[in-house]
Amino acid sequence: MSVSPDLQPERGQRETGQREAAPRESAAARSRAATRARLLESGQQLFAARGFHGVTSHEIARGAGVAAGTFYLHFRDKGALFREIVEATVAALRARLDAAFAEAGEERAIQARARARVLVDFAAQNREVMRMLFSGDAEAASVGSDVLDRLAESIAASRRRRLAASGGGHVTAGDDLDPAVVAQAVVGMWARVLAWWTEDPSRATPETLVDTLTRIQLSGTHPT
Repeated sequence: MSVSPDLQPERGQRETGQREAAPRESAAARSRAATRARLLESGQQLFAARGFHGVTSHEIARGAGVAAGTFYLHFRDKGALFREIVEATVAALRARLDAAFAEAGEERAIQARARARVLVDFAAQNREVMRMLFSGDAEAASVGSDVLDRLAESIAASRRRRLAASGGGHVTAGDDLDPAVVAQAVVGMWARVLAWWTEDPSRATPETLVDTLTRIQLSGTHPT
């Protein structure tokens, strides 16, 4: 059925209007994303400097250059913003650890050093988030505990996969240890050492940290 000529201009106007609306919606989306990014950056800086309970949502908004009400268009409360900062950072850390592990191959010593290198470099580049996680605030402690548990679960799962691939045989010393216990011990060591170091990086050089964490993972604290 042919379309009445009288209706064609109306359809053309509607299509033109839709094309014009798309750029406007895209610009609005970009503006919203930019505002959210500023809020996250402001929150990260303030939390690192003053701790979770020393910061209000209004101060975060002011630091981002937006009205206080705008904050709640993006986050339910400051806890939601805090968790998003931490979870995004930890997701990046896990991706870097997975990539380093895959690139290191099957040699256990190379894997341990690659993992230690990623951790130390990551802590150096994300000192604000490290200070947030281990500031002693209850909210930070809760998020930090969740983060460390997920990292430990990832390590335990990796260890179980390696043992399964070996057919259950103990290919290296310590493979008879429970994967969950080992993972919690390793993550606990990482967290404490890196929290201690990021408070004052002059306490040890990055190379000292990498070497020490690697050797402890491979042979414990006994002299070799």
